[in-house]
Amino acid sequence: LSNDPIDDEWRGWRWDQPPLRPRAFLGLSMGDVAYRYCSTRRDVWLRRVLKIRAGPPPRLLSIGSAVHRVFHVSNTLFLEAAVRYRDPGEVYDYMIQYGKEALELENLDPKTADWIWRLFKILTHAFIGSMALRMIWHPGSRGYEGFLWLTEHYIDGSMLGLSQNLRVDAYGEGIVVEIKYGKPMEFHKIGLAGYALVLEANYEVPVNYGLLIYVNNGARGNPGISIQSLYLSTSLRKFFIDQRDEVIDLILSEVEPPKPPKCPEGCPYYSICNNGGRS
Repeated sequence: LSNDPIDDEWRGWRWDQPPLRPRAFLGLSMGDVAYRYCSTRRDVWLRRVLKIRAGPPPRLLSIGSAVHRVFHVSNTLFLEAAVRYRDPGEVYDYMIQYGKEALELENLDPKTADWIWRLFKILTHAFIGSMALRMIWHPGSRGYEGFLWLTEHYIDGSMLGLSQNLRVDAYGEGIVVEIKYGKPMEFHKIGLAGYALVLEANYEVPVNYGLLIYVNNGARGNPGISIQSLYLSTSLRKFFIDQRDEVIDLILSEVEPPKPPKCPEGCPYYSICNNGGRS
């Protein structure tokens, strides 16, 4: 941090001044700006300019939503139980007792429900183990102090030209978290920088670090989790703002983007671009 300080002009609380002030306030989503699955941004054009509604979400997106719910439910149940009980064993029993109901597993197909439940148990063990270790290392601690995070946190991004209803996967003191189901993408880092700017714009406290948590199928189909930590540098923030301005220019222009050389996997607009849709 001392070798690469974040310039004050790239802090979110400078949202009303260049270079952060947007040229137009279009209510963009974080996906519109940062997550460039479509190389030509044709998906943004179809959604924002032509107002074409996408089809039903691909299975990949559906599982991704369920994964986000697992993290939210496990964090919520852990904090509920840890405030109520001092014994990590009792906290574990509470989470297991109420987990299935809170996850609404009955709404999923049996195979997906089983996979989601296994992911929940992995997170439950992680919470309980961390709680127990904290109580050993810090006598008198209740063990949950390091987990006072807001999950599924809605926040207003309109000051930066983004949506009024952005959702941050998790937010703690000085850190923002994104949870992804699927393979790592370089542009996921850009999204974290965007969320940091929005959090700073709203709360006027620095958010210097981010965590990318990736969930995938591990050995024998069991859930696998990997974590990447990031310093949300000036260069990452600048790249996010450049991407935002590029999308604003695209939407305000009258030039329709071409189809990409290769359509991204799971794009909800695939049938529109490839099955007799717009040229």
